[in-house]
Amino acid sequence: MLALTVGAIVAQPKAIGARAGYNFEVSYQHAFRSGGMLEADAGLSPFITSTGVMITEDGERLVQRYRYGRAQLTLAYDWLMNIKSDFYWYIGLAAGVSWGYGEFFELPHYDKHGKLVEFRRLGLPAGAQIGLEYDFKFPLNLSVDWRPMINLFGLRQGDLTSNLLNIALGVRYRF
Repeated sequence: MLALTVGAIVAQPKAIGARAGYNFEVSYQHAFRSGGMLEADAGLSPFITSTGVMITEDGERLVQRYRYGRAQLTLAYDWLMNIKSDFYWYIGLAAGVSWGYGEFFELPHYDKHGKLVEFRRLGLPAGAQIGLEYDFKFPLNLSVDWRPMINLFGLRQGDLTSNLLNIALGVRYRF
């Protein structure tokens, strides 16, 4: 039974490569005979330098400048629909875990009223994914997709932060 299960898993089409957009991600896809596809992406967002100016209740002007980034692991399950021959479109659900890094998390942050705001390093994003994929006759596939995500466990305490413009190009080797 184990040999048959392993054989069935190994026989399914797979692809490995990169997904590049707002983040750069190493991407792995595993297609199932049922018409579904599991995608696992691990990536980093670049360092962002940001400056914030805050006026406290005392009238003091605070200038904050910090650099930060994010590492993220995302799993998506997509349903594949054939458009024509080797051209597909897909739609699915995605969820992940992210970890913030950089100076952003070591400095105090204040809201517009001068109140200290706690930022969390851990994020739990969830969302959807929709895209197009083309499989060439040789072992390469290209995709473009949109994966809007909302951080259910936000960076800011009590706030839902989001990444709604997560559009990326994928290039993967099929095997």
